[in-house]
Amino acid sequence: MTDKQHDPEIRAHGEIDLGTPPPRPGKGRRRYLGTHQQIRSAFTFYRVMAFITGIFLLIMVAKILISGSLFGWHMWPGWEIYIGGTTQAGEANSIGFHRPDTVVDARSVSTLIAQAHGVAYIVYLVAGFRLWYMLRWGAARMVLIVSGGLVPFFSFFVERKVAALVQKDLEENPDAASRY
Repeated sequence: MTDKQHDPEIRAHGEIDLGTPPPRPGKGRRRYLGTHQQIRSAFTFYRVMAFITGIFLLIMVAKILISGSLFGWHMWPGWEIYIGGTTQAGEANSIGFHRPDTVVDARSVSTLIAQAHGVAYIVYLVAGFRLWYMLRWGAARMVLIVSGGLVPFFSFFVERKVAALVQKDLEENPDAASRY
């Protein structure tokens, strides 16, 4: 005798009996595109990216305020923090305040911060879209998530709002998760 003949879960035609699936939600009930565990994982990733994006945005705004280029006033007119490169006098620059025309082949800290925020914001958008998609939310909530990385301090408030919405949705709809 083979193992197939002794295994009660294998039917006569070699099919595996998986048991009865959980009932489908009725009309008017929520249906998620992921399990609760997947949604919580997506939410954790979203939270991390919200904080990282918010911190980079705050650093970028602080740098703009310190350099004074936002309102037309200048604390250190024409000066910028540069990393690397060579000064006009031929000295190697590791990091320091310089005027843009006095440093060659150096990277501006403002540029680096803006690029880091840009990359973090793109990953934040992907994380937010994933969460939004799994919970099958409307367009207004996606607009809320997108705006979180654009306005200073707003990502922290949006993250708290999204946390409350996720918690509320998962508590109100415990059987709305996908069947796997």
